[in-house]
Amino acid sequence: MPNVDFTQLPLRDIHLPGLIAWWPPAPGWWIAAVLFAALGVVLALYYRSGRHRRAALRTVARVRAALEQGAEPVACLQRVSTTLRRFAMTTADELNVAALRAVDGIADRPTSDEVAGLIGDRWLRYLDSRWQRDEFSRGTGRLLLAAPYARPATIERQYALDLAALCADWLRAQRPRRGVRGSTRHGAG
Repeated sequence: MPNVDFTQLPLRDIHLPGLIAWWPPAPGWWIAAVLFAALGVVLALYYRSGRHRRAALRTVARVRAALEQGAEPVACLQRVSTTLRRFAMTTADELNVAALRAVDGIADRPTSDEVAGLIGDRWLRYLDSRWQRDEFSRGTGRLLLAAPYARPATIERQYALDLAALCADWLRAQRPRRGVRGSTRHGAG
């Protein structure tokens, strides 16, 4: 083989490939991003579905704090009664058909108007049917019937605290609605 000077050949030097760009990401990152976004949407919807329950619980907690600081029990129980009624009306939908049937034998889906119309023992039985206990119709909850209409200084503070605690327990037992299709709020179907 003749003497060849390799330095004189028209060859290029070995070079490394360029740095890997961060964009576009690999398919695995796209899949991870889509799954993360879907999880975010699901969590946001779940959190949003419990907003009425959280608001009612905050109101009852403020009432309990006011009672512990010496507020008038009758005024506080009026607030608790209103909060419970509003929560029940707001969450009246196809998920608690059985609860309303157990109270009134109504076959249709309950609307907020039907829940608003429940009074006396029917109201207490409705509350009991939404958590399978009888604390409202046979226990401390019976105070809920008369307390909002009582004269000031006629209800003992401890009874008011017990009723507020019972209402908070009832609210905690209510699970957020999921997949609310065909909600009958305000009679719209």
